[in-house]
Amino acid sequence: MKRTAWGLSAMLASLLLGTVIAGGSLIATKGHLSTAEMTTQPFSAPTVLVTCLDPPAILLEIAAIVLIVLDSRQIGSKHRRLAWSAAILFALWAMANLGGFLPLSFLGMQRDSLPMVKAGLMVKAGAAVLQYAVPFLLAFGLSRKPVRILLWLALILTVIGNFGVVALPIAGIRLEPIEGPGRTMYVPYYDIEYTTGPYPILLTMGFVGGTLYMLAYALLTWQSWKRPALTDEPLSPHS
Repeated sequence: MKRTAWGLSAMLASLLLGTVIAGGSLIATKGHLSTAEMTTQPFSAPTVLVTCLDPPAILLEIAAIVLIVLDSRQIGSKHRRLAWSAAILFALWAMANLGGFLPLSFLGMQRDSLPMVKAGLMVKAGAAVLQYAVPFLLAFGLSRKPVRILLWLALILTVIGNFGVVALPIAGIRLEPIEGPGRTMYVPYYDIEYTTGPYPILLTMGFVGGTLYMLAYALLTWQSWKRPALTDEPLSPHS
C-alpha cells in the first residue's frame, strides 16, 4: 500500500497548505478584506499566499486522489467506490469552476451585470462544497470508528463554516468600472469585516474542521507507513 501511504501524505500536505493560505491571509489583513486595499497593494500577503501556495495545494490533492484510487482495487470494494466518488467530485468541482464560475464572472464583468457575477460566485461557493467532501471520501474507507468520527466532524464543520464564509459576502458585492484599452471592464468590489457578525463563528468552524481533517490524515498516514503491506483491513486502530 505504498501508493496509499504516499497519497495520504500528499493530502495531508495539501490540507496544511490550505490552512496556511487561509490563516495567513486572515492574520495579514487583520480580519478586514477589501478589494480597494488589494488593488492598491498588488503584492499583498493574501495575493502572494494564494499565488504561491494554491497551485501546489491543488496539485498535491490531485496526486493524492490518483495514488489512492490506483491502490483502491487492492484494498476493498467499498473503499474503491468511495475513492472513485472523491475523484468524480473533484472533477465536478473543476468543471463547475471552469465552465460556470469563470465564464459567468467574465461575461458579467464585460456587460456590467451584477446578477451574472453573483451567479458565478454562487457557483464557485457551491462547487467548493464538493471539494470539501473529497478528503472525507478518500479516507473514510481506510478508517475505523475513532478516525471516522473525526472525518464526520471535519466534513460537517468545514462545509458549514467555509461555505458560509464564502457565500455570505456575495450579497454585498458591487461592480466598479475600470477603463481599459478600448473598453470598460466592471470589477467586483467588496469590503468584508471578518471580526463581526457570524464570521468569527463560521471561521472558527472552518478552521476546526480543517484541523480535524489534518488530525485524521496524520493518524491514517502514520498507520499506513507503519503497516505498508496490502490488506483488506482499515488502517486506523480498532474502536
